[in-house]
Amino acid sequence: MTDDDDDRPSPRARDPLWQRVLVGAFALLIRLVGALPTRLAYALGDLLALPWFAYWSLRDRRGRRSSGYWRNCRIAFRAGAPLGPHRPRGHLWRWSRHIAWLAIDFCRMHRITRANAATHCDLAEYPRLQALFDEGKGLIFATGHIGVWDVSGHVAGLLGLPLWSVFRPSPLPALNRLIERLRTGSGQTVVARKNVLRTLLRVLGEHKVTGILADGGGKHSAVEAPFLGTVARTVASPALLHLATGAPIAVVAVLRTGRMRYRLRIYDVVRDAATGDRERDLLAITARINDALGRGIAEAPEQWFWQSRRFRHRPTGEQPDADGLPPLFTAPSRTPDLPHTAS
Repeated sequence: MTDDDDDRPSPRARDPLWQRVLVGAFALLIRLVGALPTRLAYALGDLLALPWFAYWSLRDRRGRRSSGYWRNCRIAFRAGAPLGPHRPRGHLWRWSRHIAWLAIDFCRMHRITRANAATHCDLAEYPRLQALFDEGKGLIFATGHIGVWDVSGHVAGLLGLPLWSVFRPSPLPALNRLIERLRTGSGQTVVARKNVLRTLLRVLGEHKVTGILADGGGKHSAVEAPFLGTVARTVASPALLHLATGAPIAVVAVLRTGRMRYRLRIYDVVRDAATGDRERDLLAITARINDALGRGIAEAPEQWFWQSRRFRHRPTGEQPDADGLPPLFTAPSRTPDLPHTAS
């Protein structure tokens, strides 16, 4: 055996038969839904929405659990919150249908091509993003579980942006490979989120583009910033990357406007935000991103992940209000605001 033989990578272990059968059936289903006429495909989505709607119509309607649709609605729709005190009429059904239509979008996004991208997606705001990228500093897309994020990455690839998107991997390797193949078909690159900052720093150092879902956060998240009027633990990755590289942050979403019809929205651009006070800057940038994403949710309140655990982990020592909800955020007398770029 030669030294070259020693350096060869070990062959990938064959996936269990049940995984291959499951993923093969899933791939076939995606092909079938993708081949259906548009109205029929989204009618199927309406049928898929019915059990989701029924489930949340019955589960925890008083919002007593630490997360879920009703809990999040109680927190976000109340007097003094940015979304106001009233949940929109028909919100539960429209949200349920949006969740089901996301699956249909995923199966059909390969039908959006360079030739017809402008037909499916209103790109009136795109030249501003192209101008930011052309500055040559790299570009950070901060988006969220708002609108149709899979379609947004697909279209970015079609437009020629060298986009690297962060994703949460599945425990099934075969399914990961299928989803990765579908997401990278237009030219974007996907990277698993674990220990991903080093990779993203390299990508920005090469003046490319990163895409991060910035509306999440868990008990280990670095920053506690207001979101929809309530303090929430929030991922600080966009802010960390901006402070390390100077690349501007564009807070964006692609919202659904109909069946296979979408609209690109830019809610804010953060640039030159470093003041030398790292902790203050992390909070200020993250709060500004949260505020911009909140404006996206206000524009299309049925197109957010209302079942998420967004407000589950609370700040140490926080006292709930009399109604059992986390208190509304009250800005301190001196807030760490940053200069805003007009949007």
